[in-house]
Amino acid sequence: MPHHTKKVEINLGYACNAKCPFCYYYDSVITRTNENTLTTEQAKQQLRLASKLGIREIEFTGGEVTLRQDLPELIAYAKKDCGIAIVCLITNGIRLAKRSYIDSLVVAGIDDILFSIHGHNASIHDSLTKVPHSFDHILTAIDHARELGIRVRTNTVVCKTNYMHMTDIMQLLIDKQIDNINLVMFNPVIQAKNIDIVKEVYVDYADAGKEIIKAIQKFEHQLPHFNVRYMPFCFLPGYEQYVTNLDQMTFDPDEWDNYASIRIRKGWILANLCALLGWLNTAYLATIIRHGIRAMLTAGMSRFYILKDRIKTKQCKRCAYEHVCDYIYEHYLKIYGDGHIVPITGEKIRDPAWKMVAARVRKPGELPLRRPYPPISEKLKRELVS
Repeated sequence: MPHHTKKVEINLGYACNAKCPFCYYYDSVITRTNENTLTTEQAKQQLRLASKLGIREIEFTGGEVTLRQDLPELIAYAKKDCGIAIVCLITNGIRLAKRSYIDSLVVAGIDDILFSIHGHNASIHDSLTKVPHSFDHILTAIDHARELGIRVRTNTVVCKTNYMHMTDIMQLLIDKQIDNINLVMFNPVIQAKNIDIVKEVYVDYADAGKEIIKAIQKFEHQLPHFNVRYMPFCFLPGYEQYVTNLDQMTFDPDEWDNYASIRIRKGWILANLCALLGWLNTAYLATIIRHGIRAMLTAGMSRFYILKDRIKTKQCKRCAYEHVCDYIYEHYLKIYGDGHIVPITGEKIRDPAWKMVAARVRKPGELPLRRPYPPISEKLKRELVS
């Protein structure tokens, strides 16, 4: 039976050294205002609460977390003082191109790094990050992480600039021996709602889906753990098992427990109210209840986000995946309409993890077997710790 995720995000602030147009916190990054930066003690307080809630894995997010001088301290605190089994971070890789810096994170206890790579060459990737040489930096950082035995995952935001190159991007990531490849459809949420930005990056799901299917067909026998996030099932017909949307995230150990994440940041009252509203919009409660109360809370939070941000079209109501899908964003419908939505026929599915690949990759709090870290000299350890 799939396991309920026990992972949360700890968002350390929105400050970033890149300017990706699809960033959730685009306005804050561009204007350098409202960076919402946690102090070291505030971050530690959230880590302690995560531990009390039974969380086994945390992911430091931003913004760009490697800009913080206290990142090694926070990693070590999570592992040693809070008993967190797996510590991850999301990064654009620019600072991690420096070997001594990534060594410092290894000494602190980092287990897993999720790199944001958005193209198969410098022309595409650098045009999206707005940082010259960022492509070279992230490839170097990935090589360092692989050499150190760190689990390496990647996020690629699928947008107008790169969607035609899904096969090329997949080839690069397979050649780099990435452990987990995520293709993420652009999300017009939080601050990524500027209509000019949306028009610049939002790609038609039908066009993107065709390119993703081509990539899967070419590399399916070579794929590591792979998923496509926030893509309605009907745009990947025949490959729905690779879709990981909000309902599926409850059972993906690499994704966040959205209920626990909100409870840590905003308190239990708001988290419970949102989960309750989500329950009222959940058609698979009979399935989720056997996974326990925490899974029910997480599923309720996921359904709340869907209720808040998405629109169920008439075509969606005729689809086999009606009850376990994210549906369509309002921004998307305004740009592309619903003409390409073709319902998938069949019996209605009420188990959000009915056959998803991610649900069976690993258990929460346990990483797959990996190469051991090469030895770091005692001298270097002392230098890094001091």
